[in-house]
Amino acid sequence: MPACKLRPAAAEDVEIVYGLICELKQAELDRAAFHAGFAANLQDHNMRYQLALLDDSVVGMIGLHMQFHLHHANWIGEIQELVVLPQARGQKVGSQLLAWAEEEARKAGAEMTELSTSVKRVDAHRFYLREGYMQSHFRFTKPL
Repeated sequence: MPACKLRPAAAEDVEIVYGLICELKQAELDRAAFHAGFAANLQDHNMRYQLALLDDSVVGMIGLHMQFHLHHANWIGEIQELVVLPQARGQKVGSQLLAWAEEEARKAGAEMTELSTSVKRVDAHRFYLREGYMQSHFRFTKPL
């Protein structure tokens, strides 16, 4: 099994990141809006993106958003995106990306990391439980 290498995402990675997020969502997103949003997020010091590479090919990514939550009176690292391409699953890529995010949040003074995942992603639920995450909340959404 080849070693997974991690590196920060950069502006020139926009098409790679776009493809990964489309894989995550199983949908094609508005490309222009995505490009603008990714560029803006890269300028936000509270957003961090890390790419995972196997044999110099990007096979996954994680997005970490650092936020100060008033109801914790502390920083929380929210994992907003985590995706590993199907051909790289089972090779500890997701575990390595999570470990990076957790360490990054810890270094920033966060008390915890948290994430949301679709109720339909049962395999992801099992993965997060294996990685030490607990289901502690319900998340409600409302389309606008």
